[in-house]
Amino acid sequence: MSHELQHYLPLELGLYQSITRNKENNSIFEPYLSNPISTQFDCHCIECKKESTFKFYKEGKSTQYFMDYYSQIIINKINEKLPINFLFKCQRDESHVFYFTLLIDEDKVIKIGQYPSFADLQLHKINKYRTVLKNDYRDFSKAIRLNSQEIGAGSFVYLRRIFENLIEETRQIASGQNSNWDNSIFEGSKMDNKIKLLKDYLPDILVENRRLYAILSKGIHELTEQECLDLFPNVQLAIELILDEKIHQKEKQMKISSVKSFVSATIEKFKS
Repeated sequence: MSHELQHYLPLELGLYQSITRNKENNSIFEPYLSNPISTQFDCHCIECKKESTFKFYKEGKSTQYFMDYYSQIIINKINEKLPINFLFKCQRDESHVFYFTLLIDEDKVIKIGQYPSFADLQLHKINKYRTVLKNDYRDFSKAIRLNSQEIGAGSFVYLRRIFENLIEETRQIASGQNSNWDNSIFEGSKMDNKIKLLKDYLPDILVENRRLYAILSKGIHELTEQECLDLFPNVQLAIELILDEKIHQKEKQMKISSVKSFVSATIEKFKS
């Protein structure tokens, strides 16, 4: 079983989402349902706070037990439409667990439970944005949590708010640095033109892809929940690219200040 297939059930199939079990994708399910002892996957461990490998836990039973009885147990649960639980343990620390639960109804496989949640697995990735998002960090985490709960339009509300606040923060910088800045023109402009007015102060990626705001607005007002859910990963990625650029610029300015301070202090030292 390939690593990509092993990842699908625990890390890609969403909570309460279903997938049809057929000949084409049977390779996704077969190892889990017949003999999962060899199944494992890599993901973030929320307790180790780093990437780890999670391996199927057979609860102290011998390998032979699973070879002899596991398949029959699964068949019985499928026939009786009972939940099937899969427990995995972190190979860094076996007290750290990952589990998910499937319900199989004829040819439909539904994930009805999982721990940690998709949101818990993702939130560690955005921790680096705390310093640039400040108060908006909470909104970013809320957007991710809502998306993990299949709430599409609601997640877009928070992403759009973050986008608007990034623009407002930049406007304040521009008005403070540019003596010719006219706030009345800015306030009377649509978002597309606002970004153009701020092009000298914004990351190029945002200026070049300023229609992102139109996508966010359309998601809130017109798109279905599923359409928003489908768009969310790429919209999140776009927001993260903007934030990555802000982090880069902040680090660059810190290095510039450090070099200036070093040169100034060293010259003064040589004079004494």
